[in-house]
Amino acid sequence: MSNYLLPIFAAFACAICNGSAVVLQKVSADKEKNTNGLEVRLLWRLFQDKPYILGIFIDFLGWVFTLIAVQYLPLFLVGSIIASGIVVAAFIERFFRHQRIKFKSYLAIIAILIGLVLLAIASSSQRAKPISDTIKYSIILIPVPVAIIAYVLARRRKYITTVVLGILSGIAFSGTTTIGRIFRFSQPIWHTIYSPLLLSIIVSGILGLLLFSTALQHAKATVINATSLTSQTIIAAIIGIVFFGDTARNGMWYLVIIGILVALVGVTVLSLSEDN
Repeated sequence: MSNYLLPIFAAFACAICNGSAVVLQKVSADKEKNTNGLEVRLLWRLFQDKPYILGIFIDFLGWVFTLIAVQYLPLFLVGSIIASGIVVAAFIERFFRHQRIKFKSYLAIIAILIGLVLLAIASSSQRAKPISDTIKYSIILIPVPVAIIAYVLARRRKYITTVVLGILSGIAFSGTTTIGRIFRFSQPIWHTIYSPLLLSIIVSGILGLLLFSTALQHAKATVINATSLTSQTIIAAIIGIVFFGDTARNGMWYLVIIGILVALVGVTVLSLSEDN
């Protein structure tokens, strides 16, 4: 039971960290001049602002919690719990940044929570099964096509482009989650430091951060957080089920499907709501 409850608590701790960090990062992003495309210098400027630095520290703490969670829980459950950070961000914006939440947004939040409960019921504690080097390096290279697509799209100043950047940031962040599922510390320690898995986690995290911060300049934190976490959850869930052997408790796949669909409907309504 401890191998199940501890990762569950870790995943929810990550969700709280994520929801809190994104609002802090939004505060800093609003202070910067809007960028024309992807600018690494944006991250450099943001790292000189205290709210952003605090947000990154909280994000890093959340990532540590994620590593604990993905060691024992299927990715479709971990991703969906982390996606509840959308709810955290929405309420922080409501009460601390005084942004009104309409009734349909509350309904969307309830839908997300119901979906998460269904996924929790259907999940079980399990480790990832071994995968081939071909699959491993395919996952490691996820940041490459994401970076290329983002570079092409980032120069277009349209709202839909901002949403797509949020989605791409989630795909990049999914690399840190999926790789964390198979990552193991090796001895001696330099084998871990030089591991391509660790390098990919770092690259995926930095790329996701750049895309996320760029998108934050053009839309509210709740919207970008919702699109990012949704894509992160879906990609990680697919990889976990197809390649890592993630399964449902007693074959309750119908609860997994219903839970994901209900949660994603809630996320979609919340992200597209006019008050977000």
